[in-house]
Amino acid sequence: MNNNQVKIFTASLGDPKKYKASAVYNGEQLIITQVALIGGTFISWKEPLVSEIIEKKEKGFACLIEDMTTYISQYATQYMLEDVSEGHGGRYRNNYQDAFDWYFALHNMGNLLFHKDCTAFEIKHGEAQKVEKTQDDKGRSIYKVDWSTFNGGHRAVLLCVVAAMIEPVSERYLEAMYGKEKIKEEEYDPWRTWKKITKDRDATERKVWQQHDGF
Repeated sequence: MNNNQVKIFTASLGDPKKYKASAVYNGEQLIITQVALIGGTFISWKEPLVSEIIEKKEKGFACLIEDMTTYISQYATQYMLEDVSEGHGGRYRNNYQDAFDWYFALHNMGNLLFHKDCTAFEIKHGEAQKVEKTQDDKGRSIYKVDWSTFNGGHRAVLLCVVAAMIEPVSERYLEAMYGKEKIKEEEYDPWRTWKKITKDRDATERKVWQQHDGF
């Protein structure tokens, strides 16, 4: 067993059909091991889901939850696919656009694998697919989503991809970078670290475009 693998648990709670998903990332391949419907009323699934999240975190899972409220996300890391962040050149981009970049990078290299029971939630791009991939005038990818065919299960899978990509902001990576001295909880803001990573990514991307007269 690879001791460096990242175990992932996600849940997407904004869609009428709510789903949770599990995955394993070994640094190269992301394997979607389970995608399951969260059935019933909020009262019936809230406590079981919270208990599952707490249990998963205790076992070292990276837990990412799409939840506009804090009822559930307070027990994990909240991540909203529709949130917008500003990149270089004043460019605003939805989080799901970044998620699709990572998803299709893994998928196209054959490094995104689905358990046979999860293949219904595989996302493809192209004509008559759930996602149409185009490019802007600078060659950057833009994804147009057919939301009518895109449910909470697909969103939970995207969250698994995001969790795999942002795992380096977790405590174990911070310890590797800064040593074993404990960071005070009130001083540690994982999203500040995440924004720093995306800022650095945008700075690198900007340099590439400038080298190729992209601006």
